[in-house]
Amino acid sequence: MRRIGVRAMLLGVLAIAPVTAPGASAALPHEVMPGETLWSIAAANNLTTRTVAVYNGVSEDTQVIAGQTIEVPTVEEGAAALATQPEPAGAAVAPTGEPAPVGAGVEQAPGIPSAPGMGHIPSPWGELHLAPAAADAWNAMREESLRVYGVELVPDGPLSAYRTYEQQAELHGLYVSGAAPPANPPGTSSHELGLAVDVDTPQMRSAIDQIGVKYGWGKVHAPGEWWHVDYVGG
Repeated sequence: MRRIGVRAMLLGVLAIAPVTAPGASAALPHEVMPGETLWSIAAANNLTTRTVAVYNGVSEDTQVIAGQTIEVPTVEEGAAALATQPEPAGAAVAPTGEPAPVGAGVEQAPGIPSAPGMGHIPSPWGELHLAPAAADAWNAMREESLRVYGVELVPDGPLSAYRTYEQQAELHGLYVSGAAPPANPPGTSSHELGLAVDVDTPQMRSAIDQIGVKYGWGKVHAPGEWWHVDYVGG
C-alpha cells in the first residue's frame, strides 16, 4: 500500500507548471477526475506523491480539481526531477555541517500510531514503528544503503510502517470505494504486525533489492507494488 496519511491540504488550488528537461518528454497528461487527488493519481501510476508533485512544480499537499491537467512522468523523468529538487529551507543540519539523519528535529506527525514495546525507524514525520527485530534490521540496512549507494531509505508516509487495525480498515475501505490503491482487509496486512515498510522511490527499492536479503528485508509483496517491502527475518 502506498503513502497513507496525506498532510493537510493547502487552501486554494495551486497552478501546476510541469518541470521538464529540454527535449522530448515521455510524460503523459492526465485530466483530473472527480474525487481524485494528487496522491491517488500518483499511486495509480506506480509513483510517489512527491515524484508527481516535484515533476509538476507543486507541493505534495496541492489540492487538484476535476478537469485540471497534470503531467504523469515516467519513472526516469520523475527521478530526474527529484534529483534537481533542493533541500527544503530550514532542513535540520548536524553540527558537523552534514545533513542530519531523516527525522532529526522533526516533530511527531499527527496520526502516527503509538506502539509500546516496538522498535523505531526514522522518517521525515518523526519516528515510525516496526517490530523490534524488523526495526533493528531496517536501521542497519539503511546505514549500509547510505554508505554504499548514497541512497537514504525513507518511508513514504506517516502510515508507511506499522499501522493499527482501525487504520488498515480505513485504507481498505478507501480501496473498496475506488479512492485508493489496493489495501488488504484489516487483520491480514503485514503493516499491522510491524513487518512492512512502503518506500518513497524506486531507487530505494533498488538498493533494498541489492542488500536486503542479508537483513531479512525485500520480499516482493505484490506485482507492481515496488514500494512495499516485507521483513521475513534473517
